[in-house]
Order: sequence, then structure tokens, then C-alpha cells
Amino acid sequence: MFFSEIVLLGLALAIDAAVVAFAIGLLNLKLPSSLRWQRGATVALLFGAFQFFMLWLGSWGGYLFSFSSYGYLFQFVVAAIFFLISLKFFQESLKHEERNLEWKILPMLLLGVATSVDALAAGISFGTLPNSTSAALEVGVITVVMAGAFYAFSQFLKQIPERWLLRFASAIFLFLGAQTVWEFFYRGST
Repeated sequence: MFFSEIVLLGLALAIDAAVVAFAIGLLNLKLPSSLRWQRGATVALLFGAFQFFMLWLGSWGGYLFSFSSYGYLFQFVVAAIFFLISLKFFQESLKHEERNLEWKILPMLLLGVATSVDALAAGISFGTLPNSTSAALEVGVITVVMAGAFYAFSQFLKQIPERWLLRFASAIFLFLGAQTVWEFFYRGST
């Protein structure tokens, strides 16, 4: 696979992670500046690591998973995660009290997995490459850059009321969940 093809694949795979990083950035606007940027770097690195790992894993074992009789259920798990996060953010936007967002690693890990499932499927085609690890690493680096850039962009939206930012983040996760379900049925019909 040529370098330009890997870059295009990396951009395509990284867009979900970048949009989720943007939504997370919107939720961290009230934190102190140093903590916001630390969390942004953590999100970008975590999402990049998951893209790398899932693409690498797909190149070595994704073929068996994708064609097993239960492989299709994983997309519904991803969609359910996005829908539940969307619902939680929308419910939070309806509350009128001041709230502090809790930063926990488990939701971040679930989001890392959810945003990189497509990399697992894309990794199947990497199984024939002589050096699939370097291609997966390039995609991981592209994801780190894009997720970091989208997170940074979200930090300039401080003038928008918090409840509208929560609703916007909810809409992003709702869209990602619907897109996951739609892709399952669209791919199944072709």
C-alpha cells in the first residue's frame, strides 16, 4: 500500500475519533486550562493508540472475527455505547444546576474502542502487507493529530451556554450511533 493510500485511510479512520474528541473538549470547557489541555492530550493519545492497535489486530486476526457468525453483534454494541452516551449528555443538558464532570478511564477506554472498530475491519486488508505494523503506526499518528486538533478547536467555544454544548455533544454521539447502525444495514444490503 502506498503512503498516500495509508494517509487517506488514516484520515478516514480518524474522523470518528476526532469528532468524539471535539465532543469531549466541549464537555471540559469549565476546567482549568492546564487540566483541559492535559485531558486533550490524553484523549488524542488514547484514541491514536486504539486506532493503531485495532488496525494491527485486524491485520493479524480480524479476518476470523469479521467472518464469524457473531461478528456483526459488535457493531450493535458500539452503537449502543454511542446512544447511551448521547442520552446521558442530553439528560445532563436539561438539568439547571451547576455540575462537575467526572473524568474516568473506563468511559474513555470504551470510547477508544468504539471509535476504532472500523480500523479493526480495515486491518483485514493489511494482512497481506509485508510491514503492516508501520502502516498501522502511521494511521495511529494521524489519529493523534486529528483528535488533538479537533479537541483544541473545541476549546475556543467558551461563549456558548453549557446546556447547548451538552446538546451538541449529545447530537454528535447520536449521529455516530445512527451511522454505525446505518453502515451495518447498508453493508448488509450490498
